Amino acid sequence: MGEEVPDKTKVRLRESLQRYFLAGLLVFLPIVITLWFLGWVIGLLDRLLDVLPAGLHPNTYLPFAIPGLGAIVTVAMILFLGVLTTGVATRRFLAAWETILVKIPVFRGIYMAVQKLVQTFLGQSQNSRQVVMIEYPRKGIYTVGFAMGRAWQELEKQQDAQLLNVFVPTTPNPTSGFYLLVPIAEVSPLNMTMEEALKLITSGGLITPEDRARRNG
Repeated sequence: MGEEVPDKTKVRLRESLQRYFLAGLLVFLPIVITLWFLGWVIGLLDRLLDVLPAGLHPNTYLPFAIPGLGAIVTVAMILFLGVLTTGVATRRFLAAWETILVKIPVFRGIYMAVQKLVQTFLGQSQNSRQVVMIEYPRKGIYTVGFAMGRAWQELEKQQDAQLLNVFVPTTPNPTSGFYLLVPIAEVSPLNMTMEEALKLITSGGLITPEDRARRNG
């Protein structure tokens, strides 16, 4: 009889520790993953300064290294370019500069592809993009992606079918992914915004539009 009481106490203690641990984990993991992602972005922006010559790199003439300096400089440069593009004269200069850039053989293909991708994801128009669901990577398995418009006609001729360009982001880093050519009949449009789809993909399906609606309600 005396042994049963300590056993029950141990069980209750173990259950309490498990409950507290899981409750703490639910708070701890989102914070850690968010900080990790932000650190990865800041580190990526910091490495952009490495393309500068050593004499122009801020860390060569500053008394000490500043963590995140590359991110600060990059954001400041983006804001500065945004301000410049509001002027008519500046827009003409940038248009002329872009005309020169697209004449460089190798640079042209990369620049135009990246420009189109950025405009598709960050532009105001929703006409050329649609959140969709497709069967991938095999029959019976589905994933969420972004339809980026009709495929190149030459590609459609190869299969004698109407194809869509579909970009499937990866989890939890949606900046990488897969480019797929999917028959239009096998693409199912979803009633979701790009932002909602990115949250869904980044969270591994944990954050859904219904969660957002409940919080706003």
